[in-house]
Amino acid sequence: MKRTEQRRRGGGHASFDKRREAEKRPSSEPRASHEGEERSAWTKIYGVAPVLEALRAGERALEQLIIAEGAHHHRLRELLSKARKRGVPVRHAPRAELQRVAGADANHQGVIAVIAAASYADRDELIESLAARVGTEEPPLAVVLDGVEDPRNLGAILRTAECVGAHCVFIPERRAVGLTETVAKAAAGALERVQVARVQNLVRLLDELKERNIWTVGTSADATRDYTEWDWTVPCALVFGGEGAGLHRLVREHCDALVRIPVRGHITSLNVSVAAGVVLYEALRQRTRNDEKD
Repeated sequence: MKRTEQRRRGGGHASFDKRREAEKRPSSEPRASHEGEERSAWTKIYGVAPVLEALRAGERALEQLIIAEGAHHHRLRELLSKARKRGVPVRHAPRAELQRVAGADANHQGVIAVIAAASYADRDELIESLAARVGTEEPPLAVVLDGVEDPRNLGAILRTAECVGAHCVFIPERRAVGLTETVAKAAAGALERVQVARVQNLVRLLDELKERNIWTVGTSADATRDYTEWDWTVPCALVFGGEGAGLHRLVREHCDALVRIPVRGHITSLNVSVAAGVVLYEALRQRTRNDEKD
């Protein structure tokens, strides 16, 4: 069904809030509540020469670089240039933090590279693979996460995404948890099956998906349409906000539609991993029913 036809069925462009068993991976910008836990699970390389070699080789997925505040090593410029070319996030932190991450006896020289246990998928390749499914018997189903910070929530979402057959997951490059060891454990193997890509700009991602006739549907407690009222058999990307804050304003405004999950208790919203499970399984239910009709 074309996007214009779906709009006539479900309303106009609105401002809104939207595979089996794995092992490991680290975080992009750790938050205080999980920072200590994540540090112990990270795989890391420290020292200017080893980190430079890892960047040159390009064989390992680098989650982020941590540079000591005030570090002045003469090879830092080359290191930062190569990190920028590879799209590796760089974070500056006090030397005391680097010492805690590397270990008390480690000579980190003011540089630590946090290593992901598996590579991220290429963002552009995933977008084009989704676009290629538009108009086929298996329309694209993607998940976009706007600032999920809890590694257990991300792991649970990845596990559910794999179970329902979602084609990929997009996560922000910054201000969100990355693919850490804790995420892998919570995903229970899904990291080996579901493709995950990091993106710098979620708003741009949503616009690119819409240009390829993929509906972007966010979730929000104040939406006026229930999630069961949306036609999930069309090509779509489900957009889910982070814990507490939900979707950021610009992300909401660039979604085609917003849906809500009704609640009857005093708490007004569900945990993000639970919400993702509810909506993803509704999408699977509708698509399975549609397949049976055919």
